[in-house]
Amino acid sequence: MMVEETWLPQISLELCTGCGDCVVVCPVDALEVIQGTAVVTNPLACDYCAACETICPTEAIVLPYQIVLDING
Repeated sequence: MMVEETWLPQISLELCTGCGDCVVVCPVDALEVIQGTAVVTNPLACDYCAACETICPTEAIVLPYQIVLDING
């Protein structure tokens, strides 16, 4: 049985400038800027739409994806 993981945007503390662009475009209010860095403060709301990753001017946000192959189908 596979356990479902919660996938969240990964934010680089080194690259994030705290500009807030990601917070503005997030359609579900999952992000906030806290002490100058973007943070996923509402992880249950995140629907992994990638708007934050796309808008980030410093490429500080990455949404990892997992590719699953069905070799039986």
